[in-house]
Amino acid sequence: MLSTAETLSAETVASYRRDGFVHVPRVLDAAEIDEFLPDALDVLSAVEKTHWGEGDDTVLDFVENAQLTSEAMRRLALHPRVTGVAERLAGAPLRLFKSELLRKNGGSLPTEAHFDEFALPFAGAEVGLTAWVALVDVPVERGCLSFVPGSHRLPPSGRAADAWDAYGREEVRWMPRVAVPVRAGDCTFHHTRVVHAAAGNSTGRPRISVATVYMDAAAVFRPTGNEHIDGLAGGGLVTGQPLTGERFPLVGEAHSP
Repeated sequence: MLSTAETLSAETVASYRRDGFVHVPRVLDAAEIDEFLPDALDVLSAVEKTHWGEGDDTVLDFVENAQLTSEAMRRLALHPRVTGVAERLAGAPLRLFKSELLRKNGGSLPTEAHFDEFALPFAGAEVGLTAWVALVDVPVERGCLSFVPGSHRLPPSGRAADAWDAYGREEVRWMPRVAVPVRAGDCTFHHTRVVHAAAGNSTGRPRISVATVYMDAAAVFRPTGNEHIDGLAGGGLVTGQPLTGERFPLVGEAHSP
């Protein structure tokens, strides 16, 4: 049976809100993987990518704003089962902010522990969450995500370095870490303040996934001060401006009757 907002148990929702992440199996079916994976590979081949690390220090490469690159990637970002689960977990209406198409090739290094909020130029009553959709099987050795349960509820440390040295923070260092291997079509959903990381890919096959960020339906532009990151929301925005319109659609419209 496929997972939908309606099939989620109260325990699953409570687990997400307590721990800051949850694994939801079988959100996409095999036919949808057969549709989205080839398109993702085409986009990765044709579109300019951002590279995290170089040479022997490569972590991954990815396409920013993948939802703007193809009709299929936009449909995946607004997929009714993905967005329905996201809104059920958040407990509030959401908008699409952006989608990233990620590739972690064989031999790639681990992804450093971090949280996402510092790199997202928006603010709202409800903090955002990310749906991480596996388009291939991702066991531990292919670089599955791991999370620090409850880390999203820690008070801000006031140290910007903690965003990218999250395991270096004293409160986080001794908290348990949970690796979450997933099958193609599974999703993990995580809060934008939860600490997470990924193992390196020690296999001969690339890890292909799509991470889509959703934000409060009433979110406004909050610049981070990083020109590149702020530019991902489009040009000409001013602090406090609502993020609305076709670029930032309400996801509920994708799964309403």
